[in-house]
Amino acid sequence: MKKIISSILLSFICLFASAQNDVNLILNHQFEGTPFTYNDVYSDENGNAVSFERIQLYMSSIEITHDNGQITDLNDLYVLTYGHVSNYSLGNYNISNVENITFDMGVDYNANSGNSSNWPSTHPLSPKSPLMDWGWPSGYFFIVLDGKVDDNGDGVPNKMFQLRSLGNQMLRNISVDVNSTNNGTVDINLDVNIDGWIKNLNLSTVGFDHGSGLNNQTVCNNTNTYNVFSQNVTSINSVNTKHYISIDYTMSYAPILNYKLEKTKTNLQITDINGKVVIDEKNIGFEGSYFIKKELKSGVYIAIFINNKEIITEKFVVQR
Repeated sequence: MKKIISSILLSFICLFASAQNDVNLILNHQFEGTPFTYNDVYSDENGNAVSFERIQLYMSSIEITHDNGQITDLNDLYVLTYGHVSNYSLGNYNISNVENITFDMGVDYNANSGNSSNWPSTHPLSPKSPLMDWGWPSGYFFIVLDGKVDDNGDGVPNKMFQLRSLGNQMLRNISVDVNSTNNGTVDINLDVNIDGWIKNLNLSTVGFDHGSGLNNQTVCNNTNTYNVFSQNVTSINSVNTKHYISIDYTMSYAPILNYKLEKTKTNLQITDINGKVVIDEKNIGFEGSYFIKKELKSGVYIAIFINNKEIITEKFVVQR
């Protein structure tokens, strides 16, 4: 009898262990149904040309409904998302099929009342560059939309705008029913409809708005009004295959390399204009932002992204 009971208990333990899965959040960023890319030109609802060079937001108080109504709270998890990054690991849980994801767009009250210096450097709430906070008591930027809009009718985005929301009153609760996929990992696929955030805004007049005024309130309210986050209707793999590399010069120290490539292991080499390798990085991932930490002299450099499917080069400049 003891052997039978032990066998049953072992079976239950094995069954429980087998239900543990890595859970990933997959964000399919798009603008009016078109896969989104930084610095590509789109049209706002008034027909004005618009482009974006930075889109970031925080997600907190995440709750996952799964496996016939079970609920798993991820209260201690914070996710900092980027407009050019699709894949975010949420961790390993006893989850097989996700039915709904609920989260706050922004940072919960307790964390927003703290300080970014309280967190280790790898944590989403630690100090970031470019900044994701405005110091304290102002707190974190809940969502950042930076870009340019055409204000002279020539079809070329030329006037800069920055929308960066601050303040606990800007927190918005989002709930999306989803059909997850489970191919060894559980993927929660969401569409992020960027065009929804800028509805009812005149981007040519918002300027640099860092706060909790009407423009940023409109952005945050639009999140639910226009279903910015919605159930993914097509496979992320089928619509988001366009690769790109862009250079962000907002940091004075050195450029940031933003990249999105084929889903395979990627290495990065940076050479000077004469072909001398000055940086050699292995396994940087297929998408993200590479921050140049090594001191580089003024001059022209070539970033070379290498994987088993492609070799892509991009020129950038360091000026001191």
